[in-house]
Amino acid sequence: MTAPKLRFKEFSGNWETSPLKALCKINQGLQIAIENRFLEDGENRFFYITNEFLKEGSKKNYFIENPPKSVICDESDILMTRTGNTGQVVTDVKGAFHNNFFKIDFDRSIINRNFFIEFLKKDTTQHLILKYAGASTIPDLNHSDFYRIVMPITTIEEQTKIATFLSAVDEKISQLSQKLHLLGQYKQGMMQKLFSQQIRFKVDDGSEFGEWKSIQLKDIAERITRKNKEENQNALTISAQMGLVNQQEYFSKQIASRDLSKYYLLHKGEYAYNKSYSAGYPMGAIKRLKLYDKGVVSTLYICFSLNKHINSDFFEQYVESGALVPELEKIAQEGARNHGLLNISLQEFFEVNLWTPCLEEQTKIANFLSSIDKKIDVISEQLEQAKLWKKGLLQQMFV
Repeated sequence: MTAPKLRFKEFSGNWETSPLKALCKINQGLQIAIENRFLEDGENRFFYITNEFLKEGSKKNYFIENPPKSVICDESDILMTRTGNTGQVVTDVKGAFHNNFFKIDFDRSIINRNFFIEFLKKDTTQHLILKYAGASTIPDLNHSDFYRIVMPITTIEEQTKIATFLSAVDEKISQLSQKLHLLGQYKQGMMQKLFSQQIRFKVDDGSEFGEWKSIQLKDIAERITRKNKEENQNALTISAQMGLVNQQEYFSKQIASRDLSKYYLLHKGEYAYNKSYSAGYPMGAIKRLKLYDKGVVSTLYICFSLNKHINSDFFEQYVESGALVPELEKIAQEGARNHGLLNISLQEFFEVNLWTPCLEEQTKIANFLSSIDKKIDVISEQLEQAKLWKKGLLQQMFV
């Protein structure tokens, strides 16, 4: 067999390949009914590793009593989900594992643990796992299909060198992820303090700005009902993370009808409000068109532009902070939904209250928060580049 494209100079010779059946042994976990699980640890109890454990932010922990030795694992073992979110590799956890998991046992004098993990996480391996698991609603990987996956093998010394290098790359990715998380938390905290007026900026001469005023959205915004007479084909949708984005790019297909003449035409800098719930936006999302000069949106959206009495950057940050959510909650009663849309009328929307300082203080707040956004963008780009770099390394360091 051939050697990898990218290789440490002290190693030479061809790699071998072998089906996983010849390299490892897998065993399935144990299914315990919910009524037979415990919510607290105790004597002879083991943490029960389930798919619930893999969900980000999950706080529910289960324990089971006296499981058989075959379903007990420690931090050095490799687990993999065989159904549900099939192919997810789980390590560094101690307990007893559910029936949805395999534990993978192998000769560690022949295969380096971290090398094996990297192989299982590779895009090509994951693609093969999902292919073998089937295209049903809940893919399910059986033993024989897992065993027929072919793994490239080199000396344990070269495996260890590759795994150590990739672990260093993972550490860099982890550091960038943590930095991004902390910056996001810092910005969220500063937004809460700024928009609740716990922190106030001062005039350049050191004097205090005046009091904030309560206004209604209609005082600073004008509804847009501009129809798409120019036959613009840039159909947009609202993404929680990216704002107003092209439907085809976001969904990899066009969702809107081909006839876009009745859609609203937006110009850069104008806003659209989607009245349906999305993650992180319980009262719907308000987004500014920033990525394109023009675009069209469904007439289900409430579209508007801002006047000269408000700094648009300030308004965008105000909305992103969640400061409008309590006001929208007052007019959108729980359960008052129509086909997934919040029951908020045009009049009610434009009569929501918001608190604003003078334009000069608005500008200072907007500039401060925008400076944090720029740092977040830089770290996000570095993180994406690091992930792409690792992906490229995996393609070149494995046969």
